[in-house]
Amino acid sequence: MGNVAEKIRNHIGEGELSEAINTLNNYLKPIGGSLYNQAIHLKGSYKEYTKNRDMGLGDDKKEKSRISLAVLNLASEIEQQKVERTPTQSDFKQQQPNPKDVQQQQINQQQNFPPQAPRYIAQCMFTTDSMQYFLANTGQIFMVNPFTKFTSLVGLKMPSRAPQYAWTLYFTTTNIYYLVDHAGIIWGQNLGMPAQFGTVKYF
Repeated sequence: MGNVAEKIRNHIGEGELSEAINTLNNYLKPIGGSLYNQAIHLKGSYKEYTKNRDMGLGDDKKEKSRISLAVLNLASEIEQQKVERTPTQSDFKQQQPNPKDVQQQQINQQQNFPPQAPRYIAQCMFTTDSMQYFLANTGQIFMVNPFTKFTSLVGLKMPSRAPQYAWTLYFTTTNIYYLVDHAGIIWGQNLGMPAQFGTVKYF
């Protein structure tokens, strides 16, 4: 427990209020209920705050602090109400990419995207891996060696079969796959047991 809440707190600590609110809303959207309603309200409040600031009507530091505190309180509520959920082994079995689906995904990418330099839209950061992994707008996963800058295509973004997950990160080079939830947390299996392996940072 505490993974989503921890990520939200880290965003707040880094002064990334917008990212904290997006993480909160994205995670609670498929769950719904009162917590999601509160998150939507906070998103609206922050939008109003930034609009007033950008229009030169003043930067209301108290309002920004109030929104930050409310986001942190919601993160604590997520923990207390046990809204967070670690994937089960059956979740991984359900989400396992089918070879035919993988092949179709690769065909779709070739048909829908011209052969040009892909644009990275997110970074997939694994806690025990020194390599850099990027999700492209084509749905492809590229590995970049940070020392040599050598880049290679290693995987795909596969659609999720369950609403509690945003997508499946599938490595075509190893047939290993990970579940990515709506907070951008990467879940994998360690000796058959679900575990957090990293996070996704969207650009």
